[in-house]
Amino acid sequence: MKGRIGLRITSSILFLFSLILFLSGCILQRQSMHTLERYYDTMPLPETHPLAMEKKRRKIQAENPTPSSGSQSYGHGGNQRVLSTSQRQRAVQDLKWEQRQQLLEMELQREKERYRTVGYVQLVDEFVDVCSAVVTFSDLDRLGSEASRILVYPESWDMQLEISESQQKQAQKILATQEKTLNNRRKQKGIDKKNKKKKKNKKQGEEEGANLPHEEATNPLDPPPLLHQTSSDKSPQYHTARRLLHLARIKHSAILLPMPDDMVTPLVMLNMTNYKRLLYLRHPSVIMKNMDEMLLHSPSASVSTPRNKDGGLSSNFLMVTPEAGELEYVMKKGGVIAKDFGGLGKVLERMYAATAMILPRWPYEIFTSDFFDSPVQKGGDRAPAWLPSKVLAEVYYIFFDGGKNTKNGEWETVPQPWKLKSLEEDVAPKCQLVQDLGNGEERWDCTARNVWRTLYDGYRQRRMEVCGLDLEA
Repeated sequence: MKGRIGLRITSSILFLFSLILFLSGCILQRQSMHTLERYYDTMPLPETHPLAMEKKRRKIQAENPTPSSGSQSYGHGGNQRVLSTSQRQRAVQDLKWEQRQQLLEMELQREKERYRTVGYVQLVDEFVDVCSAVVTFSDLDRLGSEASRILVYPESWDMQLEISESQQKQAQKILATQEKTLNNRRKQKGIDKKNKKKKKNKKQGEEEGANLPHEEATNPLDPPPLLHQTSSDKSPQYHTARRLLHLARIKHSAILLPMPDDMVTPLVMLNMTNYKRLLYLRHPSVIMKNMDEMLLHSPSASVSTPRNKDGGLSSNFLMVTPEAGELEYVMKKGGVIAKDFGGLGKVLERMYAATAMILPRWPYEIFTSDFFDSPVQKGGDRAPAWLPSKVLAEVYYIFFDGGKNTKNGEWETVPQPWKLKSLEEDVAPKCQLVQDLGNGEERWDCTARNVWRTLYDGYRQRRMEVCGLDLEA
């Protein structure tokens, strides 16, 4: 019995001391919390800090109490701390979300700046060539390219296309609005055709067109009026080229760069030191793949290009790293820079044969003349097996060189896509008799002919859509 009494007394003493220890911990914890709150209340914090935002919110709430906030703050004193903690957590979450959005916007802006340091260059020295350059920019838009576009033309043309940056942005805004409206109408017209007659649709379209706002009725692709007369302004080709140059700037965000007539050459890129790397693509051509990443991440070299069919440096696909003084050095050592591409190839070979970075012709550069015979037979740097069926899926750039090699080794002219009256003309590659590897039987293979016709037909359609009928033969 005496043992049990002693056990009970011992247990009571332990329980009492445990209770005292627990209560002491609670009191100390509350005092610490109050001390921290007083410290943070007096400590200066940045305005974006969650606690600073909470203090500001409390101050505003105290100065302008609402019935709901009064009932929460003063009617339920014990719940005020819980409410404040939850709001503090929401403030922290909102701040983190805003910070993530800011970081994302900054990253997107840095990405845009990176793409602005590289670009694609087109050069034109004849009025009729402007359309082919604009079609190239259209291909880049279709592929989602973010790099800069630069269009060099002779300053002697006196195009008088100067407009302010605000006018350009306004024209681009109007163009985007018009294209969006046109797409919506096309969708609506497709729906209406299922339920209404064509005449009613036509009448309704005319009524809607009459009700267009004045901003949408204007054509942002019309170039600015001429400020003075020129020696060429009576030529229809002059006005068409002027319209297309303005279209390249407004619709494709191209930078128009007039240069002295003797400097309209791809080597002028050597002097464009505002850019990290530039790629010249000779036209008329088809761009099959986006090459922005190649421009951003290629090894640094003054000139990078494939070899042409004769083994020299190609002047059709030319990637350049601009450097101060490089153009002057080339002009000093290489003499006068020839504007024809044969002369340009000789200059490249003489100046950069030992230092140029050689790119493989496949898959970067293909000619339409390649479809008339197998490039492997010439010993060029091509795929191990020349398969025309791979062209549309793997090649980056296809140049319409406007000819073919005959059996005698002579060069025979082939009309360009826009000069063909019909694809039925007997100018396409012939079908070839090949032996089937499976059963050994012979069959006619028309793959090269079909791919060639696909390229020609596609270019004809895009040229007409981009440039209109002004230059069609």
